[in-house]
Amino acid sequence: MKPSNICLMAIAGALFARGAFAAEPVATLDNIEGVVLVNQGEKYVTAASGFVLAPGDRVLVMAGAKAVVNFTDGCALPVSAGSTTTVPETSTCAGAVAQTEAVGPTYAQAAGGQAEAAAKSGGTSPALWVGAGLAAVAGAVALGSGGGGGSNSPPMSQ
Repeated sequence: MKPSNICLMAIAGALFARGAFAAEPVATLDNIEGVVLVNQGEKYVTAASGFVLAPGDRVLVMAGAKAVVNFTDGCALPVSAGSTTTVPETSTCAGAVAQTEAVGPTYAQAAGGQAEAAAKSGGTSPALWVGAGLAAVAGAVALGSGGGGGSNSPPMSQ
């Protein structure tokens, strides 16, 4: 099988697996004031009250904003301004620890600015396009080199 076919099959399998085994929701995001963003694996999008959260989702609360993660068991986890919190598999009342990190105002504003603009325009951030372009070039170079280490030209003397 050609390397390009193997690569395409691997990508298709990864996309199928992500959809087939999507995590069950464990919480919702409520009481939002200000700009709050959520990353569910691909990019940050602007969240509204009632936004459904699954384990591993990252909640970024911008400077001057706030929100509450309400778990399905009734447990409420306030998320403070200028922080990012990763949603655990179970509620913090059930003993889980929510990983929370403080982010500087510059990062919070920059991340929010790009993500919010992309969400409003229906597009993606420029950084995502640059990263995708670099990955495509690297893949093309790898496939173009043949990957076998050998040369396709005949030997000089026969």
